[in-house]
Amino acid sequence: MLPLSSSTSHTAAAALRHARKLLFVRIHALSAEPDDAFCAAFQAMVAAIEADLAHEEKVMEALAFDGLHERLAENALLLASLHRIVTQVEGGDAGLGRMALDAAADLLSLHRLTTDLALVMARAGAHCGSAKRKPDKKPPGGGL
Repeated sequence: MLPLSSSTSHTAAAALRHARKLLFVRIHALSAEPDDAFCAAFQAMVAAIEADLAHEEKVMEALAFDGLHERLAENALLLASLHRIVTQVEGGDAGLGRMALDAAADLLSLHRLTTDLALVMARAGAHCGSAKRKPDKKPPGGGL
């Protein structure tokens, strides 16, 4: 990852955390719904997850996030899995949808942790890189 200023990485981390928090609120709210409401809203939730991941990917790309390629692959697998079952869930298989949504929430939580850790490491690197060493001063009078 390229060195980031402390304010840039802090702002990025805050934006990603806020977006993810809002998504988790939606996931938990949907999980509490009765089966018929859950099934009816499942496709919209998949779309919300997809939008959240797209936003996260743009931010991570702008920050030259280490591991972006792997994250893109994981996101693609998650979304493909969710899209694959939309028809079944809309057809009434709430159990399958709930299981998939729980697994998605687990993966998204793991992503949140690894993203936060990477941003913290980038911030630490930015602090180390910005601390320039001052040249040694010669004592007055031209001493050694």
